[in-house]
Amino acid sequence: MHEIHEQVAPGIHAIDTGYVRPRLDASHLLVDSGRAAFVDTGTSHSVPRLLQTLRDNDLDRGDVDYIFLTHIHLDHAGGAGALARELPNAQVVVHPRGARHMVDPSKLIAGTIAVYGEDRYRELYGELVPIAAGRIVESTDDSVLTVGGRQLRLIDTPGHALHHYSLIDEAHALAFTGDTFGVSYRETDTAAGPFIFPTTTPVHFDPGQLHDSIDRIMSYEPASVLLTHYSRVDDTSRLASEL
Repeated sequence: MHEIHEQVAPGIHAIDTGYVRPRLDASHLLVDSGRAAFVDTGTSHSVPRLLQTLRDNDLDRGDVDYIFLTHIHLDHAGGAGALARELPNAQVVVHPRGARHMVDPSKLIAGTIAVYGEDRYRELYGELVPIAAGRIVESTDDSVLTVGGRQLRLIDTPGHALHHYSLIDEAHALAFTGDTFGVSYRETDTAAGPFIFPTTTPVHFDPGQLHDSIDRIMSYEPASVLLTHYSRVDDTSRLASEL
C-alpha cells in the first residue's frame, strides 16, 4: 500500500484523497512558517486523510488558515464542509460563482444524484456539509492571500468551469491549477516525460476560455504545476503546448 501523502515540493504535500482509486485525486497541503492551507479537499470521505497529514507534519487543526477550492466539482470541493467543521480557524476560499452552492449544496446534491443515483452518490461523495456564509471568502481575480510568509495570487481561470480559479506562487515558480491545466496521471509517465490531456467536463467546458486560461497561467512562468489529477508536473512549456 502506498503512502497517503508525499512531499512534492518544499512545504507542499500531495495527499491521495482516496477518490475512486489510488493517485487519481489529490489535495495539496501547503505549510509555511507554522501556518497551513489545503488546496482542494477531495470528498467528505477524504477528510481523515487530510487530518492525518496535518498530524504527520506536527500541525494542529488551528494552524490551518485557508481551504482553497479551485472550483466546486465534488472531487475537488465535496469534502470542504466536513473539513471546515474540523478546522476552527480556516476560511474557505471559493469563486463567487460557486460560493452560494457551498453554503447551500442542495442543487449540487440533486444534480449529482441525477447523474449517479443516490447509492453511488453516497458511495463516492458521502455527506455534503453546508458551510456557514461567514466562513466563506469569495475569490477576487488578481488578489493575493498569504499563508505564513508565502504569497498566493488568485487568478480566474475559466474553461473547465466558470467557477474556477488557480493559485500562483510566484516566489517559488509554482501554480496550483485544479483542472484548468489538464490531467496527468503518474502511471502514464514515460522516459519522454508526463502525458497530459485536457479535462472536458460538461456543461461549462469552453475550449477558447481554457486556452486563454492556460496562456494566463504560463505568463507567470511556473516551473512546476500542481494538478488535482495528479499532483506535480514539470516541463510546463511543453505540456501547455499539448493542451
